[in-house]
Amino acid sequence: MVFEIVAHCYLLCVSSGSAIDRQSNNVSLFNLVEQINVPPNTPPPPRGLIPVEIHAYFQLSQFHVQREFELRFALRAESGLETLSEVFRHRVTAPRFRVRTLGLPYPPVLGQYTLQVDLRVLGERMSGERVIGDRLPAEDGAWQRQTAAWPLALYEIEQRPKVTH
Repeated sequence: MVFEIVAHCYLLCVSSGSAIDRQSNNVSLFNLVEQINVPPNTPPPPRGLIPVEIHAYFQLSQFHVQREFELRFALRAESGLETLSEVFRHRVTAPRFRVRTLGLPYPPVLGQYTLQVDLRVLGERMSGERVIGDRLPAEDGAWQRQTAAWPLALYEIEQRPKVTH
């Protein structure tokens, strides 16, 4: 069976904010996040999302330009437990693309995690590829887990009392 990697995620990170320069189209990331401290007995945030930005940058072959993709983010615990984000659909119009998503899914258990991204291509066949039925092997509904990963720790931490002098 022929199975082609449809895209390569070359950067994946979590930040507290970002800005895009209108002239150069360059992105500035603010406060890269590797640890989130949660006060004891705090309920999950609204909509079950931690208010941070996820940035993912991809490169793909010319064959996959002008195709629709779906992607999702996976927060994977050391135990193997995964918390998945909602699925986002994109139409890619260039060989490189970037995705900024607001909100990280809140996992059911605090601890050490690795953030990764899954991707799958949608749509019609491309010439020269082996087809099973009328679908490409990469389009059989299977998600492709990208190797890029971002470490993230969620800890329950007592807040320090305010110091007053």
